[in-house]
Amino acid sequence: MPFTAINLSKKMIASLNRQHFYDPSEIQLRVIPKALKGENLLIQSATGTGKTLSFVIPILERIDLDNQNLQSIVVAPTRELAEQIFNTFVSFSKDYPELKVRLFKSGTERENSLKGLSIAPHIIVGTPGRLADIFDQNVISLSSVKTIVLDEADMLLKEGFFADIDRFVLKIEHPQFLVCSATLEANLGHELEKYIGADQLVINEEIMTSSTVKHILVDIAHQDVNQCVLSMIKEIHPYLLLIFASKKETVNKIYTFLKSNGEPCGLLTGDLSARERKNVLKRIKNGEIYYLVCSDMAARGLDLDDVTDIINVDLPENLDFYYHRAGRTGRFGKEGKCYTFYNNEHTNKPLLLKEQGVQFTYLSLRDGHLKEGNEIAKPHPVSKKKDSELDQKIRKVVNLSKGKNKKVKPGYKKKVREEVKKVKQQHRREIIKKDIRRQRVERYKKENRQNG
Repeated sequence: MPFTAINLSKKMIASLNRQHFYDPSEIQLRVIPKALKGENLLIQSATGTGKTLSFVIPILERIDLDNQNLQSIVVAPTRELAEQIFNTFVSFSKDYPELKVRLFKSGTERENSLKGLSIAPHIIVGTPGRLADIFDQNVISLSSVKTIVLDEADMLLKEGFFADIDRFVLKIEHPQFLVCSATLEANLGHELEKYIGADQLVINEEIMTSSTVKHILVDIAHQDVNQCVLSMIKEIHPYLLLIFASKKETVNKIYTFLKSNGEPCGLLTGDLSARERKNVLKRIKNGEIYYLVCSDMAARGLDLDDVTDIINVDLPENLDFYYHRAGRTGRFGKEGKCYTFYNNEHTNKPLLLKEQGVQFTYLSLRDGHLKEGNEIAKPHPVSKKKDSELDQKIRKVVNLSKGKNKKVKPGYKKKVREEVKKVKQQHRREIIKKDIRRQRVERYKKENRQNG
């Protein structure tokens, strides 16, 4: 179905066609008509399926270019993502010459940001803290704002950005909210309720990564991770490769190792300054870097063309980040491969991903070469300790029922059955209590991470 099947203006159709967009993606087809009506939407969809255009197009269609006031605000959690969204709006500027869009991101001087605001832009894109600072200055009227976009809202929540967002969003009367989120967790819905009520419409693609991404588990059998990464590079010959690790220390070690081996690699972590991050991305686009070693923060909103391969040297504690990592490849219908290192003694996380619907193929890395691997299987639960404890308790009941002289007393069998039943029930209650305590501890740790 072409874009002409959606109720879009001729100017918008022409601008999309000029940029070689002819057919909407599934998420665009579902979101744009509702967004054009001003409906509040919670949007969940795989990375690379066109979520950005799904809110950019209706914003541009609803902008009143004769009204010289701010009309739309787009909030993004990272500088890179804010800049990418800004550039998407700019790509329409040839067909919308009167359109004014401004970018406000962390890492820039506040004084420079305030320059030129005597005439308000139609659209502002920015990071939460910088936007809050700008709007605190009261140099831009919020009276005409009709659409607010919260992109990667789950990350905005986890990073504690909603306090900054509240500083300006709650000043705006009844705007339309378009909320994009990789995961729609209950605590996120609760946070959004104060903005859009409890009856917001959820559009859920129900897929976490593009269908064009191939997921591959690579058994490295406790080999040196740095050497395994180097061997993989020589085996798969990637055009553009992203290498992810959960710990900053591991990221730095892999980068140093690859660089010492003369590989054209770069580093992207949250510790880099805005200038350093921009320089890394520029070097990638200039073809100076083929391999980029990243932290998980870089997995969110990183939009690079032609990423052919991903290597996860480990799996993140929060498995949602796996989908963000894998989503950096296979974008817009292109094929991509996501390799994940593991060994047969640690299969819990791969098995959880498998249960969530990720379809893996299996390889092993031996002597620097990839070979066909074996499928991982769910291990049988080890319950020897519990069974032995229970057996001991049952034997004790039986012996007590017999008496000291080991002779069977009247009603012995009935009494034994009843006592054994009590022992089993008590044993089961103890197991349940332990599991409840474990869940409480995990929930407490999770709440502490979110709050701190």
